[in-house]
Amino acid sequence: MRPLSARNPRLQRLSRLVRKREERTEQRALVVEGPVLVEAAVQAGLEVHDLYVDEASLDRPSVADLLRRLPAEIDPWVVPAGVLDRVGDVTTSQGIVAVVAQRRTEWPTPEVSGFVLVLAELQIPGNVGTLIRAAAAAGAGAVVCAGGADPTSPKVVRASAGALFGIDTVTAPTPAVALARLHADGYRVATAVVDGGTPHTDADLTHPIALVLGSEAHGASDDVVALSDLLVTIAMAGPTESLNVAMAGTLLCFEVLRARPAAEG
Repeated sequence: MRPLSARNPRLQRLSRLVRKREERTEQRALVVEGPVLVEAAVQAGLEVHDLYVDEASLDRPSVADLLRRLPAEIDPWVVPAGVLDRVGDVTTSQGIVAVVAQRRTEWPTPEVSGFVLVLAELQIPGNVGTLIRAAAAAGAGAVVCAGGADPTSPKVVRASAGALFGIDTVTAPTPAVALARLHADGYRVATAVVDGGTPHTDADLTHPIALVLGSEAHGASDDVVALSDLLVTIAMAGPTESLNVAMAGTLLCFEVLRARPAAEG
């Protein structure tokens, strides 16, 4: 392990990576915080560019255990106590932060990814990360982030609980651009709407399917609805008008999973 002063330019670079999308894009890097996610990134085979450890956390069991098990070629930088709290994305760090290479991703095609989740202008990083996690758990081959929150932000990485490291997550400038390309590639586009769509348990969600979720505030836009082959509504028995987008999207992802074995059989 190597000591690093609080004024070292490496920490200035880390701060820029945490806060600026353009820095992460230019360097094709992700900032990963906490021992659980750092280990997940290593296990996923992502190259670790830099690893920073708070000197006050060296004896913390979760951090010490991870450091013992890391590959020998990963040589951590040890920084003064409290520095990572100021540089990282959370008020109180978990004592360890890594800069890792973004995984190489491919735009999905029906032959490779029969199920794709499209996030159309979602603004809240926590929702984006949660839905990436749900999509991966439900067997989606890719997630398309069309506008909205940056899927490389530390908040998204954290909310995805490491799922971002194992599923192709690509971007498009607008939902219209994403859906036009997915249509051209042979996907059927199914968009979630609050009401007026086919009940989710009756909808044909067999692949190749691109499931679209609209923004938290406004749902699917008129343009997205117009580009859809199918509108899907979650039928609810109670007085609630709608579900949080992360909850609704998770339910629909697993509805796609439920529908797919019948189509494949």
